[in-house]
Amino acid sequence: MPSTAPTPALPTPLSAPAPAPAPAFVSRPALALGPHTVTAERIREDILDRNPDYPARQAQTVRLALGNLPGTRRYFRPYELVSSPGRTAAERKATTFGDLLAAAEHAAAEAMLTAGVRPDQVDCVIVSSATGDAVPGLDVHLQQNLGLRPDISRLPMSQLACAGGAHVLLTARRFLAWNPAAVVLVVAAESLSSLYQNTRTSVEDQIYKGLWGDAAAAAVVTAEQRTPGLRLEHCFEYTIPHTTDRYRKLTDHRGDHFASTRASLRSVTDLGPALLDWLDRHGGRELDFGVLHPGGPAILDRLGVLLDADAAFLRHSRDVLTEEGNLGGATVFSVLARTHRTPPPAGARGLLLGLGPGVTLSTLLATWTG
Repeated sequence: MPSTAPTPALPTPLSAPAPAPAPAFVSRPALALGPHTVTAERIREDILDRNPDYPARQAQTVRLALGNLPGTRRYFRPYELVSSPGRTAAERKATTFGDLLAAAEHAAAEAMLTAGVRPDQVDCVIVSSATGDAVPGLDVHLQQNLGLRPDISRLPMSQLACAGGAHVLLTARRFLAWNPAAVVLVVAAESLSSLYQNTRTSVEDQIYKGLWGDAAAAAVVTAEQRTPGLRLEHCFEYTIPHTTDRYRKLTDHRGDHFASTRASLRSVTDLGPALLDWLDRHGGRELDFGVLHPGGPAILDRLGVLLDADAAFLRHSRDVLTEEGNLGGATVFSVLARTHRTPPPAGARGLLLGLGPGVTLSTLLATWTG
């Protein structure tokens, strides 16, 4: 008599396609820019006044380098305080964390309001800040001050720096793949002016003083679309081997400061093959818009050459660098906010990219949804 036992199910072949992940939509971002505006020209002249012993050639090099950084910068504190040699490391740290928390609260509250999300509906908060390092961190303070539930997931990230904005979105995309019903709040907050150090006088140090700005930014990421904006598609991370010295945060008796080597200018070239190969595997190199944070004008120019991008593709990134400065991880959100003001057509294909210490790349392909 034939067996009536059910036939066991065959195992799924490893080559079978994985189920499509839940979509991830980024609601319109909110920003809290530093309220104090200072011109790049004032920073340049102040740096030269503070260093009267520069050899003529070095003074000219600094003048020319800072002259290539026009426009204005946004600080949480007045320039006189930022550049004061009398601030102790403890004063810097306390002031910085307080400024970042207030700005991050403001941006997060506005982002939730824009997305139509109540604080008790948030399931996960992802926070990036390399200058707001404290224990407990910004994530815990935001959870309590904003009235988020005590059982939410918290993902604090304190070492991403300029790649932080892209990376929190990349992480939100992956979180939603496993938790498609979740509401994710992402925050990037940096006070890069807090890294100002009068004792650091190399050309690279002076360029960073003329480039930095302060801001906090936030957005809501969900599997259902709540506002026009980005639908996140593919994501990619890459770290250039043996490049931990190119961008670093160092600490001395005066507090934290930033350092880099001239090899940092090669980072886009070094990342190029991996980035272009990834684009080729996910629809090709034809892109309609960019939400880019490569760090500074020189790196932005090199990225434009790599991507064969025109001025319109780089426009918002260049405008943020000129009018607000390098805002760290918050930069991509400021670029995205400008993209919302003059949006591409629905269905346009874009690239969101952050470049940070490591040297690390965090990037996503996205579609604009109307």
